[in-house]
Amino acid sequence: MYRSIKTAIACMAAIITLCSCDNQDKAENLIKDFLDKNLQTSEYSVSFTELDSTRHVTDSAINAMRANAANNKLYKKGITYDNKLHKQYIFIRTKMSIGKDTINQTFYLDPELTSIVSFKEN
Repeated sequence: MYRSIKTAIACMAAIITLCSCDNQDKAENLIKDFLDKNLQTSEYSVSFTELDSTRHVTDSAINAMRANAANNKLYKKGITYDNKLHKQYIFIRTKMSIGKDTINQTFYLDPELTSIVSFKEN
């Protein structure tokens, strides 16, 4: 009985780890696609932190981040975002290298990890 419980717990931990890796990869690929489409340059490298979630991002904060992004010279004009409101957002921090510059940013994604909601420089 004890051995069965240990085996079940180990299997559940493995499943959770595999699912979170899938979400991590999905978020990273979504951001890379966003960067490829919206950065002024294609000469960059990027690294990522682990995914996390937050309920502490307001609609006004998202609008402010979008306004700041519109003035960011690293990005092209006319970036489009997911405009659906969410109670919770997924976020991931990045460290991007462009030439000799290092830029730290946080990207906010919808809970389904299908689109970028906003981003900010840290």
